Amino acid sequence: MKRSIYGLALIALTVMACDKKNDGVIDPIIGGDFPQILNLADEGDGELEDEDKFSFKITLADRVDPDGKELDGRIVPLKQKVRVHFAITGFEGSDRLSDYIKDSKAFYEIDDCSTSEDADIDLNLDFDVATGKGSVDFPAGVEEIEIEFETDADLFDDDALNAGDRKLEIQLTSVEGGAEKIAVNTANKFSYEVLDDESVYGSYELDIDDEDQFQQFVELFGLINEDVRSLKPDDVEEIEIAFEYGEVKAIVVLKETEEIDECGERETVNKEIEIEADIEELSLNTLDGDVELAGDLEQEDGSEKEFSYKGSFKLNAGRLELTLQGEYDDEETEEITLTLTK
Repeated sequence: MKRSIYGLALIALTVMACDKKNDGVIDPIIGGDFPQILNLADEGDGELEDEDKFSFKITLADRVDPDGKELDGRIVPLKQKVRVHFAITGFEGSDRLSDYIKDSKAFYEIDDCSTSEDADIDLNLDFDVATGKGSVDFPAGVEEIEIEFETDADLFDDDALNAGDRKLEIQLTSVEGGAEKIAVNTANKFSYEVLDDESVYGSYELDIDDEDQFQQFVELFGLINEDVRSLKPDDVEEIEIAFEYGEVKAIVVLKETEEIDECGERETVNKEIEIEADIEELSLNTLDGDVELAGDLEQEDGSEKEFSYKGSFKLNAGRLELTLQGEYDDEETEEITLTLTK
């Protein structure tokens, strides 16, 4: 039977409409079709001038859990080892990278008490300090590896307040080997900074024998911590405030002790109360300036509430005057000044 011209035209129009409807539609990539991604685990870190080493980690990105147990995804280790290439892409503070980096090694954690080094597993790290380029094996069955650089602790350790940066940046550049689909994130960077201990960075101790200073500390940080709020001078061995990379810690070392098991060896240590706050603002390369700290505290219902401390600091011959006002949960402190020494 012959089809009419009208019928053929209708079929043609229908096909054209379907093609137009599906134009630009991409079939989804699902499950194992996604490549494994290797990332730098952190954006940065920093230590004081006399630190003799630093490290960075390479990790696999979370992906769909093949067992379906973790809805947010999880790290799925590789089935075969691959070779990861990286490079130091920026270095400031000295003319030659070789003046700072003296040695390097790579390892991964087997458990809390042992690493691949303990098991004589070699990741075949190859690093050329002249070019800043290196490569390392990322083994099968492992979630992350760590590369540690030994540094010259004396190179930047001086008694001056330095105006210039002392830092370097690291990026992943490529990956090869293995039968799986795998790629490296070449966009993100790890930045390591040498922190000037003539600036506000470093650890300072509060005189706990000064009753007024002790009570000022309790009022300031008792705002966000019930254990601090109930402290008495006889409870405390020492109090320290430390300005570190990206955060400030207030550490109360108690006279009360406890026994811990540290890799099969039991030892007695002092209990501690530790408060951490992120640095939101901090004046650098100066002996006085502004500081702003913030953090979140989990509530009983699982929600979080933010706290903040704002104020200023002054440095003079190893003494730190830290003036802060705290705000949390519709409460706030008066402006409180703590005087601490290195």
